[in-house]
Amino acid sequence: MSKYSGAHDVYKELVQDSEENWLYGLVAFAVVEEQRVEWMNHIKENTGQFPSHDEITEWYEQQPEGVILRAKGTAESALKTYSEEVVELINEDNVREIEEGIIVKEIQSLKRFWPQFGVNLAGGFVSTLVFAALLILFTFFVLYDSSPVDIGKQLFNSIED
Repeated sequence: MSKYSGAHDVYKELVQDSEENWLYGLVAFAVVEEQRVEWMNHIKENTGQFPSHDEITEWYEQQPEGVILRAKGTAESALKTYSEEVVELINEDNVREIEEGIIVKEIQSLKRFWPQFGVNLAGGFVSTLVFAALLILFTFFVLYDSSPVDIGKQLFNSIED
C-alpha cells in the first residue's frame, strides 16, 4: 500500500510510472486534484482559511489505495463520454457535408439544364433536316420510278454523247 505525500507522488503513479495512456493518467490525476481542491474549499468555509501545507500533506497521506482506482474509473468514464461526443459531432459534420454536397450538385445540374437543352434542341433540328433531305431524295427516286439500271443507262448514254 503506497502512501502519498503530495501531488507529485500521485502524478508519478498515474502519469510518469503508468503503463497506460498518458492522457488517461492526466485525467485521473485531475480527478484526484479536484477532490483535494474541494476538500480545501470545505476547510476554508468551515475555518475561514485554507489548510496549511502540513494539513495538505496529511490529506494526501490519509488517501486510501482506492482513491487511485476511483480516479481511474472516473477518468475512463469521462474520456469515453468525451470520445462518444466527438465521434457524434464528426459524424454529424460528415452527414452535413454529404447532404450539402448532394444539394450543391443538384443545383449545379439545374444550372446546366438550359445550355444542355439548347444543344439537344439544335441536335434534334439538324437530325430532322438530315432525315427530311433523305426522305425527299428517296421520294424523288420512287416517284420517277427510275431503276438503278435505267439511271446507269442514262449516265452511260450521256457520257457517250
